[in-house]
Amino acid sequence: MKSLAKITSVMAIFVSGYAAAATDGQPILSFADQSDTGGESFLTRDGDTVLVTVEAQGLTPGNAVTLWWVVFNNPDGCSGGVCGDDEFNPGNEGLLGSAQVAVGNASGNVVKSNGTLEFGGVLRRNTMDDHQVLFGAGFSSPYLLTVDPNDAEIHLVVQVHGQARGGKKLREQLTYFEANCTPTCSDVQFSMHLAPGS
Repeated sequence: MKSLAKITSVMAIFVSGYAAAATDGQPILSFADQSDTGGESFLTRDGDTVLVTVEAQGLTPGNAVTLWWVVFNNPDGCSGGVCGDDEFNPGNEGLLGSAQVAVGNASGNVVKSNGTLEFGGVLRRNTMDDHQVLFGAGFSSPYLLTVDPNDAEIHLVVQVHGQARGGKKLREQLTYFEANCTPTCSDVQFSMHLAPGS
């Protein structure tokens, strides 16, 4: 019990350290029609660290779901100054480079019986975390975040892997891109956190 109390107090200190930093809340939208799903994501930028919490809704109970960072380290390099789908269209690899886009896993969880889900994740500048990185900033860096967090535009993507499996397969579902899809994986929701002052 002493160790549990110690862990709890350390976590309280860790979380309270972010209380003074500004937190940006954004609605979670549907990929299908950009409608508001009722969920919300909260992003806190503090020093060289980004902290995110996500409260998702409207998901299928029992599904395995992952949360993905999509970091635009240079938002000015996005198509027309607007970061989004254009950078990922075939033939637009140059935009991925100019916007210094990076994609990696933030978290994973299983949807509750009421269709809701909570995620939490931490992203540190120029640091390799224990999550899958699909590609680093602009393909030229191993890191997701290479600039001051206040200069980056950060999108969050919710990917559904289908019904949760067990054991190692579930761990893979909650960690890796399009892992153990049952029967298919799909990006279903997203939120966007613009760089402060943009």
